[in-house]
Amino acid sequence: MKTKFAATALMGMVFFLLESCIPSLHPIYTEDKLVVVKELPGTWNDLQTDGEAKTETWQFRSGEGKNYLLVHTDKQGISAAFDVHVVKLGSHFFLDFFPTDLPQDEKGNSIGGIVKSLEKVNEMQSWHLLPVHTFARLEVSQNELKINMFDPEFLANLLKNKQIRIKHEKTEDGYVLTASPEELQKFAEKYATEKEAYLDNAIVLKRKAR
Repeated sequence: MKTKFAATALMGMVFFLLESCIPSLHPIYTEDKLVVVKELPGTWNDLQTDGEAKTETWQFRSGEGKNYLLVHTDKQGISAAFDVHVVKLGSHFFLDFFPTDLPQDEKGNSIGGIVKSLEKVNEMQSWHLLPVHTFARLEVSQNELKINMFDPEFLANLLKNKQIRIKHEKTEDGYVLTASPEELQKFAEKYATEKEAYLDNAIVLKRKAR
């Protein structure tokens, strides 16, 4: 019974992944396009939940190179970690997310862990139960971040109408991109200002006061 439940839950999460963003086997970044965004490190609250009893938080930490560790805590208090890179394409920034291990506490214990229970999984992590990259456009200021996720339905319509050529695999529930980082960059830059290319509800984050 538990095995059946887990398999059903996993399939549901995979469907949610394909419905909520565009998964990619390859990252959108290449070394020559990576940038450091000095405003990014810190703790941010989702403006849609700021002030509520349960607030969603995004904590960015600088890595050793041009990368960041994101610890995302959803409104249920469940945390997950992501390796994040930022690229600049033209005049626009794009984030690349990939799931990773949560940092350890002082005793060496993982703070949460990755998918230990399908009954309790971080909301953002449910987009990444498959080992895939996702990417989003980033608008940044000193005290606010705006993250726009690409709309998978927009991509599906482009492919169905043969308006774009980009390597992909079709599944029963959507598309998974298999294009190279360079191809992904061309796609992102081409549709950087296309309103219909993004989900309606942008994620708006406000820097948490220290």
